Amino acid sequence: MNILLLNQYYPPDLAPTGRYLHDLAQQLVARGHAVTTLTSRSSYACDQRWPARETIDGVDVQRVGGLRIGRRYLLLRAIEQASFLLRLAIRLRRLRPTPDFILCLTTPPFLGALVRAIRRHRTPYGQWIMDLYPDVLFAHELVKPTSWCARRLAGLARYAARGGTFAVGLGPDMAARMAIYAGRCPVEAIPLWSLGAEEPPSPTAVQAMRRERGWADEDLILMYSGNMGRGHRFSEFLEAAAATPPESHLRWIFAGGGMRRDEVEQFAVDHPDAPIELLPYTAPDALATHLLSADVHLMSLDKRWEGCMIPSKVQAICQLGRPLLFVGGRNNSPSEWIVRYEAGWVVDEKDAAGLQQALQEMRDPLERARRGAGARRLAQEQFDATRNGERLCDLIEQQEN
Repeated sequence: MNILLLNQYYPPDLAPTGRYLHDLAQQLVARGHAVTTLTSRSSYACDQRWPARETIDGVDVQRVGGLRIGRRYLLLRAIEQASFLLRLAIRLRRLRPTPDFILCLTTPPFLGALVRAIRRHRTPYGQWIMDLYPDVLFAHELVKPTSWCARRLAGLARYAARGGTFAVGLGPDMAARMAIYAGRCPVEAIPLWSLGAEEPPSPTAVQAMRRERGWADEDLILMYSGNMGRGHRFSEFLEAAAATPPESHLRWIFAGGGMRRDEVEQFAVDHPDAPIELLPYTAPDALATHLLSADVHLMSLDKRWEGCMIPSKVQAICQLGRPLLFVGGRNNSPSEWIVRYEAGWVVDEKDAAGLQQALQEMRDPLERARRGAGARRLAQEQFDATRNGERLCDLIEQQEN
């Protein structure tokens, strides 16, 4: 088959959606397919411009021009995405030969609607949903669910989904929410996998990183690592950190960036005695060591965001065998996975007593080890890269005439 993959970002760009797409592309190439990717020349961080065309691991990577105006503000991000969609539409019209199948991701949103509107010869397409729109906008409270705009955006989502041959969500909760738009279009739940190294770093390297950061052997490191976005909750963690006595040896680490990092920084300034530390994003080649330097990983998801997204860091953390402390609702894939595999602790929103109980339990190294083993089982059974990638490949190959 001649397969076309569409997403705004693709390696060597470090945006996770592009890296997942490349993993899939490599599996399709290994199965004997001709794979082309259409993506943007502008990097996710807006600090580089990639070549117009190159071959990466057997994949023909073609790039269209794009604006480089930054991503900090939503309006600028929308302008950047609109520019990419326009240039992509022009390239799709001119693309030869006509692909046998098109797979669309959701960066930018409603990419599937563009494909349905302009595809030539009614080429079949499917959608791989990384973030569910317009529900993300409702959760953001940028659009009221009952407004005229919401109805139009929901119609656009139905148009994109119902013209496709399948849609794939990242978990059962996302698949169920997507089914509302999909009508008769089949919807599958296929979790993502870890993008980290296959072999974990040595204990010596992990210990060296802890020492470089000034953490003592007796310190219990609770780490939030990754994007500090609108869909996550921080108040429960921050309030617990503010109530942590100095002699407890609990350290609350927030590593990464995002729209809400300023909120965490300001809280740390306002509570100078709280054992809160902030770190930048970690380079990909040091990520596994960074994740293993923590004893327990913090994770959260606001109830309003259930089914809209699934934080991708859960895969890498579980693969490395570290337990999770999750704060949020119960009707979402991460909390259900953690409970089923006993991969950590799940605490309801605003449940300060439940959070303190979890903190008390995790002081026991044997309990942390038991739940870390559960996290590893979760990764083995749900987040296997080869198996889940093959499920996606099978769905694509089933569309061959």
